[in-house]
Amino acid sequence: MFKRTLATAIVLLWCGALYAQDKPTIYRGVYIKAKAGMVQKVEDGFKDHNKKFHKKKGLEVTTFQMMSGPKMGWYLRIMGGADWENFDKYTEPAGDAEHWAKYITPYIDEVPMQFAGQFYARLLSDLSYNYERTSMSRVLTDDVRPGMGGKYYSILSKAKEAEEKTDGEVRYAVYTLADGGNVSQYSIIYAIDSWSDLNPRSTGLGKRINEVHGEGTLSEMWKQFSEVVTKRTSEVRLRRPDLSTMK
Repeated sequence: MFKRTLATAIVLLWCGALYAQDKPTIYRGVYIKAKAGMVQKVEDGFKDHNKKFHKKKGLEVTTFQMMSGPKMGWYLRIMGGADWENFDKYTEPAGDAEHWAKYITPYIDEVPMQFAGQFYARLLSDLSYNYERTSMSRVLTDDVRPGMGGKYYSILSKAKEAEEKTDGEVRYAVYTLADGGNVSQYSIIYAIDSWSDLNPRSTGLGKRINEVHGEGTLSEMWKQFSEVVTKRTSEVRLRRPDLSTMK
């Protein structure tokens, strides 16, 4: 029993070290769904709310609109981009909650339980590649089996190395859900400028993975991926500068 407990503790410590960062970059988000016929009311509410409560440094917000996937038409509001201490220091501006309750809450619908409430996502900069903010993004979200985070990390590390060594044109950031949901969930956010960026590249990542890591590596990685990931979903998001204050 002691050996089993010790082994489990070692695995947990190793996984913690694997993802450790001196000052992790954390973002807080919430999904919002407008009631039927109330989109304009919600967007007008966002604009007024932003003007009154999200102009100051540290209070900036970015709003995205879902363009595909099961949440199509929903909004995602994101704040943060600093370490956890930033949320300790956060003080809600006077009147913020009252304004939201009066001008936005009456026009929004409940979302399914798995998307309800605030969530916190942590940037995994060592797995991200060449990312920059663009007008659109394609998001692949993977649910990873508990205890398989190390294998998943290894898969993404090899993919990033292949991009780096072949001057890949893609731009992406990797996040893990830190709190507020399934903490074995990861999202790969690809920066795109238009729908046409979803067309296949002239030289696919698979070919370049084999070039960098050796023939047969891709097949082995796909085998590992199928063992590690229980579910993958995809969606396209549109950045809404008119509903945002974060530059």
